[in-house]
Amino acid sequence: MIYVILSDIHSNLQAFDAVIRSFPKEDDVRIICAGDIIGYGANPVECMNIMREEGIKSVLGNHDAGLVGKMDMSRLTAHAVEALNWTSGQIKKQDFDYLDQLPFVLTENEFQVVHGTLDAPEEFAYLTGSVEALRTFEVLKTRICFVGHTHRPGVYMEMDGKIYQFSKKEIILDDSANYIINVGSVGQPRDYDNRACYCVYYPTEGIVEFRRVEYDIKSAKKAILRAGLPESLGERLLTGR
Repeated sequence: MIYVILSDIHSNLQAFDAVIRSFPKEDDVRIICAGDIIGYGANPVECMNIMREEGIKSVLGNHDAGLVGKMDMSRLTAHAVEALNWTSGQIKKQDFDYLDQLPFVLTENEFQVVHGTLDAPEEFAYLTGSVEALRTFEVLKTRICFVGHTHRPGVYMEMDGKIYQFSKKEIILDDSANYIINVGSVGQPRDYDNRACYCVYYPTEGIVEFRRVEYDIKSAKKAILRAGLPESLGERLLTGR
């Protein structure tokens, strides 16, 4: 089994479609999302349709949770709230119900998936340093936890009681270490690289590979403007920040 782990699609159909087309459709490929299917972008329904058509499992992200009433939207920025209010007028009951049934945490044999931190997944805290990483490592039930939320790819490794933070294109997993891997963002990268980002995990080989995919950013921006969403949501796609 090969796992494709992605996150933070944020209704960016152009980026999501490019990612889906970037790897082979084989029986041994399973796709899992670390949340935030919707928000910011102009194609929430289309992105949810792809999730269902491809049989992609997902956890609940903070924007997903805000739309279905599982998180106070006052915690989001004004532009994020504006985008969610617009999104709520685009979706149907089946789309609302789809988001509403998403779990906070997924556990596979080899790893766990959460949007923010594993110790309090319903709080959607940002995992941005060793303090938050330690709290997740303390409750981790497997060797690996895949996360999203920050829109910035990176790795935390716990070994011999110490936590190390680094960023690499490919990680060869050490059997004596535990890992938190932020898979970055498909729909709104914020690490100054505007290409869509995701991970591929090869359990047999013990390898995690970060991949970047170019997509039609100008079309994604135009869709945001046509929808009447804030212009800044389209501009930031160009800069990747």
